[in-house]
Amino acid sequence: MTSPPPLRRRAFLAVSLALAATPAWANAAKKKEGEADPKVDPVIRLQSMALPIIVDGRLVNYVFVQLSLTLKPEVPVAAFEGQEPMLRDAIVREAHAKPFVRPDSYSLVDEARLKASILREANRLMGPGKAASVTLIKQTPRNFIAPPPKPRPQAAAAPAPRQAPSDPDLVP
Repeated sequence: MTSPPPLRRRAFLAVSLALAATPAWANAAKKKEGEADPKVDPVIRLQSMALPIIVDGRLVNYVFVQLSLTLKPEVPVAAFEGQEPMLRDAIVREAHAKPFVRPDSYSLVDEARLKASILREANRLMGPGKAASVTLIKQTPRNFIAPPPKPRPQAAAAPAPRQAPSDPDLVP
């Protein structure tokens, strides 16, 4: 099989590059003069964090969590710019001081406490009322560990051994 002539090859490359650039031209054409930029989505996806699972002072596991922080609509995304490292540091410090351990699992974190803690810290860093909500996207444990043993109910007192009925005729 012979290769196509160089002129045909160049035309093919030129057409394919033009088609690839068409979406960019279409977006530029939609924006009219004097029109404001569309609203930026106020959701910030945070980097993954490794949170310790500590039980009775011993490190049992790590859980890697992926979270997103939703800002109020009137708050610009730039308000959170540069704040993520401080937020992550505060959360990891709190996780070591008072772990986000669930009573029924060593492979998952306590979502409600974690979300409340992140929301509190984000509002402390950016200013009160700027963060609206926190979404826990994914939790991945480092190790899959059996859940903690459930507390056993107190056993009832053992019954006294049964004695044979006394029969006066069987006296030795």
